[in-house]
Amino acid sequence: MFEERKERALARLRADEGKKGRVDEEVVEIIGRLNSLKDFFTTSSCSGRIVLLRVPEVGAKREAVFLGKWHRAVTKEEVLAVLKRSAVGTAEKGEVWLLSQSPILHVACRTLGKAKALLAAANESGFKYSGIKTISNSNDNGKVVVEIVSTERIDVPLAEGGVLFCSDPHLDFIVSKANFTLARGKAKLKRFYSELKMLE
Repeated sequence: MFEERKERALARLRADEGKKGRVDEEVVEIIGRLNSLKDFFTTSSCSGRIVLLRVPEVGAKREAVFLGKWHRAVTKEEVLAVLKRSAVGTAEKGEVWLLSQSPILHVACRTLGKAKALLAAANESGFKYSGIKTISNSNDNGKVVVEIVSTERIDVPLAEGGVLFCSDPHLDFIVSKANFTLARGKAKLKRFYSELKMLE
């Protein structure tokens, strides 16, 4: 039943709220609003982040290792410090990428109609890449999961095999664009919260 699944999800959320850093402050109001409505509940959320990731090669997501992760703007010095700790300058195998990712939320909706209403609110707020992620079996009191995500994203390779390929000015430029992209995505969260006030 939808209600049982919602209660389990809210129990997990309450447990996460008790652990520092598990729920991003910038989405607390949004997930609170969605979870207060009888036809919706959140299953995951992120307010947007900048990440340094090591992968053996492009597409090897399962073997990816997070080297650094920030839900705020970063400095070039912070990025370089993580790269230094992560064996750039040695023969470490794999590629290191810097990613700037928009906010993302996954929301379970009781019906397809409710999912469409949520998508309309997301699109109106600028989350133009939002869409339906999954549709469970409606004969089994299933749910529709909507993914709310925006277009802001940067993926840049910085190093391979321990060799940093960016000059100092180029890294300055990459970090500034990553911060700009992050801020642009986060700005849409306030608009989305306003749209949610009209959702029933």
